[in-house]
Amino acid sequence: GVFHLAAAVGVKLIFENPVDTIQTNIRGTEIVLDLAAKKNKKVQIASTSEVYGTAQYVPIDEQHPLQPQSPYSASKIGADHIAMSFHAAFELPVTIVRPFNTYGPRQSARAVIPTIIAQIAGGANRIALGDLTPTRDFNYVHDTCRAFVELAATAEAVGEIVNVGSNKEVSIGNLFALIKEIMSAEVEV
Repeated sequence: GVFHLAAAVGVKLIFENPVDTIQTNIRGTEIVLDLAAKKNKKVQIASTSEVYGTAQYVPIDEQHPLQPQSPYSASKIGADHIAMSFHAAFELPVTIVRPFNTYGPRQSARAVIPTIIAQIAGGANRIALGDLTPTRDFNYVHDTCRAFVELAATAEAVGEIVNVGSNKEVSIGNLFALIKEIMSAEVEV
């Protein structure tokens, strides 16, 4: 099978080049799907929880309304719809996988966990984080990968959208406190 994880990402890139983001994410997905259909390959589409936008209710399930709040989330919604159209029109075995916040080794420094760790490790006395009240559902990268692999082997997942999360909300403030404790740091937000 095919694991389609390629996408245009990064806030700066997305907002400076929204058309490139849309082309990469939607057209790129269509190319992958077309080739998979020609080779009769099952496809796991890496979507994102960002397609849901600001939560209207929690936990966010697969029926939650889609809310494109950036060119990135809009492009991922479009890519998901293209994928499902290939399933409906061409019977291509497709699964849309929507991971929530994945973290782990080699994660981009722009993500919240590496941001906190880097500031503490850099000796900062005060950490710049912004609003501490939003909550996230964090998943270790190995768990996210395991979900992709298990879904690829599950016939019942074909034609489905599957959220991948821990179902545990963690506020940014509590995340900061936990990292601070683990790193034995005397630091404030």
